[in-house]
Amino acid sequence: MVLAVDPNRPTTSYIRTSFTVEDGLSSNVVNAIVQTRSGFLWIGTDAGLDRFNGRHFTPIYFRGPRTTPQGIVSALAEGPDGDLWVGTSNGLVRIANSALDHFDRSQSIFYHPGAGMSAEITCLRISRDGTLWVGTNVGLYRFRGSQFETAMPGVFISRIEESADGHLLVATGKGFVELDGMRIIEHRGLPNQLGILPKSLFHVLQDRKGVVWFCTGAGLARSVSGSIERFQPYGVPGVPGVFQAYEDPQGNLWAWSSTEMFRASAAGVEPLAPNLPARTAYGDRENNLWVGTNGEGLMGFKDRPIRMFTKADGLPNNIPMTVLSRRDGSLWVGNNCGGLSVLDGQRFKTYDEKNGLSNSCVWALAEGENGQLWVGTWGGGLFRFADGRFVQFSKPQGLADDVVRAISVARDGSLWIATENGGLSHMRNGHLRNYTMADGLSSNRVVTVYEDRRGSIWAGTSRGINRMTGDRFGPVSSAREILDPRYIGLGEDSSGNLYALSAPRGIDRVQGNQLVAVNHDLDLLSMAPFARQDMWFSGGNGIFRVSAAALGRTERDHETPLDYSSFGRGDGLASPQCSIGSPNMAMAADGKLWVTTVQGLAMLDLQRLPSDAPKPVIFVEEVTVGRKKQPASRELVLPPGTHHVELHFDSVSLAWPEKIRFQYRMDDVDPVWLDADNLRAAVYTNIPVGAHTFHLRACDSNGVWDHSGIAFSVTQNPYLYETSWFRLVGATALALFLAAGYQLRLRQITGQLRARLDERVSERTRVAQELHDTLLQTIQASKMVACNALEYPSDATRMHSALERLSLWLGQAMEEGRAALSALRNSTTQRNDLAEALRHAADDCGLSCTMTCALKVEGNSRDVHSSIRDDVYRIGYEAIRNACTHAGGSRLDVELSYLRDLTLRVRDNGRGIDPKVLANGKDGHFGIKGIRERAERLGARLNLQSSSAGTEIELIVPGGLAFCQRQHALPRSLTKLNRFFRLNQ
Repeated sequence: MVLAVDPNRPTTSYIRTSFTVEDGLSSNVVNAIVQTRSGFLWIGTDAGLDRFNGRHFTPIYFRGPRTTPQGIVSALAEGPDGDLWVGTSNGLVRIANSALDHFDRSQSIFYHPGAGMSAEITCLRISRDGTLWVGTNVGLYRFRGSQFETAMPGVFISRIEESADGHLLVATGKGFVELDGMRIIEHRGLPNQLGILPKSLFHVLQDRKGVVWFCTGAGLARSVSGSIERFQPYGVPGVPGVFQAYEDPQGNLWAWSSTEMFRASAAGVEPLAPNLPARTAYGDRENNLWVGTNGEGLMGFKDRPIRMFTKADGLPNNIPMTVLSRRDGSLWVGNNCGGLSVLDGQRFKTYDEKNGLSNSCVWALAEGENGQLWVGTWGGGLFRFADGRFVQFSKPQGLADDVVRAISVARDGSLWIATENGGLSHMRNGHLRNYTMADGLSSNRVVTVYEDRRGSIWAGTSRGINRMTGDRFGPVSSAREILDPRYIGLGEDSSGNLYALSAPRGIDRVQGNQLVAVNHDLDLLSMAPFARQDMWFSGGNGIFRVSAAALGRTERDHETPLDYSSFGRGDGLASPQCSIGSPNMAMAADGKLWVTTVQGLAMLDLQRLPSDAPKPVIFVEEVTVGRKKQPASRELVLPPGTHHVELHFDSVSLAWPEKIRFQYRMDDVDPVWLDADNLRAAVYTNIPVGAHTFHLRACDSNGVWDHSGIAFSVTQNPYLYETSWFRLVGATALALFLAAGYQLRLRQITGQLRARLDERVSERTRVAQELHDTLLQTIQASKMVACNALEYPSDATRMHSALERLSLWLGQAMEEGRAALSALRNSTTQRNDLAEALRHAADDCGLSCTMTCALKVEGNSRDVHSSIRDDVYRIGYEAIRNACTHAGGSRLDVELSYLRDLTLRVRDNGRGIDPKVLANGKDGHFGIKGIRERAERLGARLNLQSSSAGTEIELIVPGGLAFCQRQHALPRSLTKLNRFFRLNQ
């Protein structure tokens, strides 16, 4: 791993990042910093404790029951077991390791070293043997087991360090002492050697090389092999003293006063930043330097991977377009209307119009086979630069166009020149041959030209890639049309795979004569191969490093995220947008990569870049359920009916948090992995009932994905009706209900069929009895009369009398047959009008007798159930026919009432009916008997009254049985059930 704060780099080259209360820090006064095993950085401030993951701060409130507030956090230390020790102005707090990731204040233990509760913690130190040493304003204490032991009572302890031999180096309010176990060793002569008073020795530190450093009121000094060396200025009146020093993991020795922080070495002191009021410093495991200040918050310093070269370094302007590393090791830069520059040591020298370059807008560079430099310009054509002289080739010399976009030197030494509007020019031995759309090019706007290792010529145009075959160009097919992209680049990897790059559509591989999609997420412009099989790309939003193996995996499986490193503003780029000259990247022999951008020339020292990076620590930090935010626990259980859930996640990356990319997927919800945006949140609505696993994965700062990631359990509790047992019970109940309904309907249909059958049998029996009692007897009597007359054929008088009787009886038989047929007719079937049917019956009766018939209807006509209607009609018809046939009266009244009940009365003024016949019926006759049977079947009340003054038959059918009830509209959901069960019938 390359050092992030390199001791060999000047301090002014470090990237500085500041965090204040505006960024979430509890206070701008930072007193202590430490990193725990999980990677979090813990910040002790005047307003409490903060946890920092490289992106944002989380305040930690650890006040316990019946304890004082946490107060000022002045010291921090991580114990051997991973517990975090927090020294405050109100005592000491121990936070268990298990509570650090998901803070739980119940796992915090409060201590008060010494007697009483007034001890203010000033410093903490974990010695190499794992002992916790606690410095307070009233003494020094050692923590063993679960108790504190007093080591130095009654003295203010300001700093504790440990020497190579295990002794403690303790700075107190009275001076410096050395502690060997519990034995105090005084150095009475040391203040005199340093030229200070004993209380002006603020801090003593021994570095890894054994050098002892002294921070004093007079300045910084050190002891090397027993000799005291003082760093100037030292002891100068008005110059503040040095209060503290810190050695970072890279061996840098940092010291600070009240106004300045600097790096000290044998060569002297080097300021880190002017006017920096440091209070503490800490180097994390990612090799960043963190500085806590007095009022300016927290500052982070890291090495700058990218150095920018601008006008301050001799360039004519800050818009370089193209860069070329020649075989002789020199570096040349073409500038946008600024001329041609060459790096001369640490600065650039520029050639422009005064040196013979008549057009200084340089967009393309190439080195010829003899070392000459070919320069393409925007508007001035092509120039050859050799021996300090420029020779121009433009349209008068046969060049296709004076705007040159790219130059490629072929193996045979000839040149291929891409022009903006004239197509492609080929220069061989000073002669030019131009290729246009007439020669197969897709467009005359050619933005790049490339010769692969097999000698094939490829041209990138505004309408796609073309390949030269023979003396013509042919198109390379693509799945979609490329309309005027910002740039098209071509390049090969170490295996000879040819790639086509486009800012709008990413990277494709050229296979045969087709473009095969590789990755369309990156905004790429050009490519530079690298010896270690890494490929470097310039783009519209940064510089990218991708391995050939990663490209192959992504091409084979597009669901696999691409492993790539990105470099942008956070790495030192003034602008992430690269220029579009050709080439805009150059790989120098010394391992440096040069890239032109729109705000200067960028240089990456590839040998200093880290080859690996720590695995990202990722976690679900917070959840939002509905509108309520809450810290994430080990799992998430959602109440029934939850419609909005947000899972907020993050990572721990102190050096390059902006390089961490996330993907997430929830089982049974997300069909594919989804890319997280800058909010780092997954939003879900209507998560299905049941247990689900939320998967989260991320890449490290080098862009390598950790495909295992983490899993977070999410359970959506159901409503009662959504539970499995409820659905089972419901399905069972529905099945039973349908079965019961089926049985009920089956019984209804069976009962209806039986009723209809009984009705038909009864009706046929009645008709048979009527035919037997009337028509058949009349026919039988007629037959007897005819037979009697035939016995005396010669007696004309007897024959005449017999014929008269026979004619009378046949007429009677005709009337009786008509009456039987009329009784069979369902006169009310066609219309639901009982009164009209009874009127027709009375009229038919009046034709066969001399009685006057009258019909009276009381109330409005109402619909009557068909079966009841027919029985009432037959009862009325039988009563009317009997009155007409047997009563011998002169008047017949029929009354029909539709009031509360259905009432029918038939009344005549005839001779009446014999009481015995009225009570028991007449033998062999079924009239009265049939009326009683029908009334009983209807559930109606029947009253029969007869005297010498006439006969009255009254039938009362309850309205609830007789009348059809008005139906209300059923809900659509019950329509089918209503049709099945016919509940309204």
